[in-house]
Amino acid sequence: MIINCAYYPTHAALNSPPVLEAFVTSLRNAGIQPVENGMDCDAAVIWSVLWNGRMAPNKAIYEHYRSQGKPVFVIDVGALKRNITWKIAVNNINGLGHYGHTENLDPDRPGKLGLQLHKCKPNDKILLCGQHQKSLQWQGQPSMSNWILHMIGELRRYTDRHIRIRPHPRSRIAGIEHEYKNCSLETPQKMPGTYDQFDIHYEYHLVVNYCSGPGIKAGIDGANVLVDRSSLAYPISTQLQYVENPPTVDRELWFQQICHTEYTLEEIAEGLWLKRLSDYLEQIKL
Repeated sequence: MIINCAYYPTHAALNSPPVLEAFVTSLRNAGIQPVENGMDCDAAVIWSVLWNGRMAPNKAIYEHYRSQGKPVFVIDVGALKRNITWKIAVNNINGLGHYGHTENLDPDRPGKLGLQLHKCKPNDKILLCGQHQKSLQWQGQPSMSNWILHMIGELRRYTDRHIRIRPHPRSRIAGIEHEYKNCSLETPQKMPGTYDQFDIHYEYHLVVNYCSGPGIKAGIDGANVLVDRSSLAYPISTQLQYVENPPTVDRELWFQQICHTEYTLEEIAEGLWLKRLSDYLEQIKL
């Protein structure tokens, strides 16, 4: 049973205050005491698993609580409706985290969030999406440049299609397009008037991603996807040998499940995330 939960408002993104406020409200409503900057609580909540910038101190906090077998809630910007819905999971924010999203599904959940699956009108190219190297999601992986070069080599075993390389907006790479023919490098452009949104579209024959947001969003937008097992989009992923002719995948159940991994501010304050995670949390011995 969780009696108290530590939180760290200074180790979060600049747009985090209303989200953290909603989260703390839900803790209090559930009878859980929020403890600012606590290091001896039953659980902790951190903002993302990106060990960089303002969030860099969260790495030590995460390791401190995980070494004791205590749960670490992770809040992060959502992939469904960026800066409107927010991910909340236990111990990680990709498919290795616990969301409680595969059981007790609300079939109307996508509609409540104003979301629907789309049919893609693909071009004949492949989009290769990188992610931030300083994130826990990238733990144990090579440098992003080496991973991209490796993936290009793997793709070239099965296809000659043009590969469009898109680095993470805040984890840039350079020169990759010169390593292989029929490749080009895309520069993400920030969308005017937004906090951290960048232009991206998924009208490609295939979208390749390791385990971050583009794999999820591409799947919803109807593109074929190729992702790692640690991705939330893995249930709809194709395999390398099928990149030219990916088999048709039924995405309906996956889509419903994905819509149970993120919450609006109002839902966070109401504690909907905690209700969904309650079965998993009851299994943890504190």
